[in-house]
Amino acid sequence: MKPFGFWVALSVLFLSACGANVEDCLQDESCGPVIQVASHDGTLPVDPYDPFWDEGPVAVKVELGPQMITNPKWPNPSTKEVTVRAAKNNSGLAIMLEWEDATRSSNFDHSALYVDRAAVMFPVTASKEAPLITMGEAGKPVNIWQWKAIGGERGQPGVRDNSKSELDYQTIEDLNAEGYSTLTDQLQQDVQGVAKWKNNKWRLVFNRSLTNGNGDDVQFEQSVLMAIAVWDGSNKELNGQKGIAGWLLLRLG
Repeated sequence: MKPFGFWVALSVLFLSACGANVEDCLQDESCGPVIQVASHDGTLPVDPYDPFWDEGPVAVKVELGPQMITNPKWPNPSTKEVTVRAAKNNSGLAIMLEWEDATRSSNFDHSALYVDRAAVMFPVTASKEAPLITMGEAGKPVNIWQWKAIGGERGQPGVRDNSKSELDYQTIEDLNAEGYSTLTDQLQQDVQGVAKWKNNKWRLVFNRSLTNGNGDDVQFEQSVLMAIAVWDGSNKELNGQKGIAGWLLLRLG
């Protein structure tokens, strides 16, 4: 696997390589690795520890590197790697992220600024040039699904066990951006998700319909580009202080 810096450099310097058919970017390695979306006939499981996730979709390990493009730069993020799985059925898509984290950082029990977070990001529309990896750019919006280990109005009920190793509630947000510091909430929230922390590991599942009528959302009618970010609250990571993976290919075919 090529180092993270290779993907970032190509994403920033050679964006024109990715055409409307995003799989074209594989030819000159300006995106990657490939996350193959598995097809499933039944209901997509919400539980991150459902046996389906270990038996069905192919697990792809993705390197997370430092965020050194915008301030505040973050040369040494705690999370170095995330494992990605994805599956779809006739109507929906589920993406599962898994990463090591020895400390569950949340504000479920008390107020905390630094909490564990993760996000995936997609261009809203496929175009000749992919948006900048720094949360898109003017005229080239991105759709961001962000999870936080935090309770709130949009908390999705999690699954509790007797060891209290799992978070009872978490916040899932459906967002847009057209450049750094332009993150905005969507009025229509279409993404759901559940995360569990146990055995010093987070597992997070995002779930959404393949297509919808929301013009601010990415539509999964073909393969799409996807980027990933993870924040470790115990390392005081927030905003631009995170581990990131540049444009990957989420292959639906």
